[in-house]
Amino acid sequence: MGTFTADGPNPGVAQFAISVSDLPRAARLYCDALGCRKAGGLLIWGDFLAALQRVPDPEAALWWLIDRQDFVQLEVWGYTRPRPRALPRDWRPSDTGYARTIFHVDDFDGALDHLPQLGIATVTPPAGPRGDRRVCIRDHDGLIVELLERDPLPDARAPRWPEAGCAIRGVALSVPDIDRARRFWVETLALEEVDPALLDAPGREALWGLPGARSEGLLLRAGDGLVEIRQYRDPAPRPRPDGYLLSDVGILNVALGYRTRAAFEAAFARLLDAGYTANVMPNREGPFTSSYVNDDQGFSLEMFHCAPEIDEYLGFTPERTWRAATGRPPRTP
Repeated sequence: MGTFTADGPNPGVAQFAISVSDLPRAARLYCDALGCRKAGGLLIWGDFLAALQRVPDPEAALWWLIDRQDFVQLEVWGYTRPRPRALPRDWRPSDTGYARTIFHVDDFDGALDHLPQLGIATVTPPAGPRGDRRVCIRDHDGLIVELLERDPLPDARAPRWPEAGCAIRGVALSVPDIDRARRFWVETLALEEVDPALLDAPGREALWGLPGARSEGLLLRAGDGLVEIRQYRDPAPRPRPDGYLLSDVGILNVALGYRTRAAFEAAFARLLDAGYTANVMPNREGPFTSSYVNDDQGFSLEMFHCAPEIDEYLGFTPERTWRAATGRPPRTP
């Protein structure tokens, strides 16, 4: 689970970032049906964002949502430039890329009852016995969200925001080569390999529309976040569309968050020493620093250090006011 300090794990999966075609509509799903709380937002553009994400001349509205956990957020991007391209009509969750997010919801039946009001249906009926049911939905953009009635991490830390109705438990990836993924996530970034049975269940892949699929998997943990990696044999993963950008509709990446600068700098140095690349170099001082890094299979990962005293500024506390930002958060002297 990483090294725990008084301020939490180093690292933990601290952020799940998605690009959507309609930001308010997406926020309604995650808040009204799943139980997230609003945590403020940004209007953001400019050269630093372009370099950070390798997206040309970007402009976006950004909205943060939090669950019940400390130092975890869903980051919802609404790009106005470049216009995000929709998921391909024939996209499958076995195709190369981030495939779905995984939520534990406190009120499973309440979430299901609310979905039709938002025009959303489940992919299949819920599976499993009462108390341990699970189901997948596709949001209005086709992004897959897996909902769990039972929390797969009963040893998770006590909630910081118990009034929230969910915990964002993980993200799933479909990769062309699981051994290369293991080198990046386990051997370099030092995530903990855990028993796949924490999430797995018979016939589970049918829930996201791949009945009878054949794959091998790897389940990792960082803090109270899970990273589920699968290499599909059938159907084989297809590559991303030509010209793919992080601003296109889908899951951009996840972020490993570090509460101590020393832990962040050590992990970032290991990544560069292993031959992986970063879009920008992190600043060396202040309460916050961040970079987007890239593995050797085309996956983006954010890594950041965030001191607890700026949680409010960076969307880790309940709702604040909107503001505009064109660069990095302020630094302390």
